[in-house]
Amino acid sequence: VVLMEKKKKKKNVAIPEEDESLKPILETCDKSGPMVYESISAGQEVIAGPIIFTYDVLWRASNVKWASRWDIYLSMDNAVPDKVHWFSIINSLLIVIFLSIMVAMILIRNLHRDIVRYNKVLSDEEKAEDREDSGWKLVHADVFRPPFAPMMFSVFIGTGIQILLCSTLCIIFAALGFLSPANRGSLATAVLVLFAAMGSFAGYTSAYLYKTFRGRYWQQCTLYTALLYPAICFCTFLTFNFVLHLHQSTGAVPFYALLSLLILWFIVSVPLVFFGAYFGFRKDPMACPVITSNIPREIPYPQPWYLAPAFTIVVGGILPFGAC
Repeated sequence: VVLMEKKKKKKNVAIPEEDESLKPILETCDKSGPMVYESISAGQEVIAGPIIFTYDVLWRASNVKWASRWDIYLSMDNAVPDKVHWFSIINSLLIVIFLSIMVAMILIRNLHRDIVRYNKVLSDEEKAEDREDSGWKLVHADVFRPPFAPMMFSVFIGTGIQILLCSTLCIIFAALGFLSPANRGSLATAVLVLFAAMGSFAGYTSAYLYKTFRGRYWQQCTLYTALLYPAICFCTFLTFNFVLHLHQSTGAVPFYALLSLLILWFIVSVPLVFFGAYFGFRKDPMACPVITSNIPREIPYPQPWYLAPAFTIVVGGILPFGAC
């Protein structure tokens, strides 16, 4: 199958159009109509020499509307029915709802049992005995204790809120048809713009949570919120883009596009993060319903294997995606 490039703007041309002597004669191609596979499936002799590329375009009128012309590609030519996707979504939601209800029922049952035990009228013998606290009273003074690294915890929570709002708005806009696959790069552009615009919510959340933990260095917390996660993503993207440039790939992002990303980051996202953090730190901290003890309660050791952090993280993350 042969291909000859015509001379166009800003494109390298292997064979200039004006030099007729350099154009090869294509004897295997049928000039009477568009080339199909059946016409070239037989009698193709492999000869050593330069490879020439060609293509042809046949325009046909279509009654399909502009908004629906990508439906055949999105549905894989109707090879995958819609009910399969809905089945997976409903199955995942049911698993999450079932697990949440099961955990809530266990907690309510234990809490109700403890409340009944504490409200029970004690006899004279039970009053003479010193009853030890049990159940939720053992940990009620440690529930609202600040974490080991309150600043990093606040930064991660603020960044998570920013990503959550960005992804939610992207899904809503895509469902409404604003992000059409016909417009190449519209989804990536929307993600970057929305992520930068949601910076105020990230700064507000991180500053408010950090103040609740009695933190004093809110400027440093805000700076980490504005720079930490975007810097990790940008450095990773820059590394892959550098490798693509080394291999002279057309998928590499040009310098001006990277410059526009930096402008979007430092001129839009960072000021919005500080703007939200200003209002978040001025707000009164969250009031805890119980008093936190000065001495943290010691956790019994060793713990069973199924209570290990690695096991609970893996199982808790896999279960919601079990239906995918």
